[in-house]
Amino acid sequence: MRTMNAMGYASLKPEQVKQVQRYEEDLGVTLLAYAKPAYSKLSEENLRRIQDLERDLKLSLVAYDV
Repeated sequence: MRTMNAMGYASLKPEQVKQVQRYEEDLGVTLLAYAKPAYSKLSEENLRRIQDLERDLKLSLVAYDV
């Protein structure tokens, strides 16, 4: 089984960290910054297969290129 490694924490500059911290304080939440990977371009057949799996597992899945 392949492990999920398509997404990782984003590298933020010090000013970006401060900006995120201000939002966390204002909103009363914890924010995580992730680097955005590229979504996979799926065939209709593969998309249907993933949607079937989502229904079976009662989850939402996102396909990324790795």
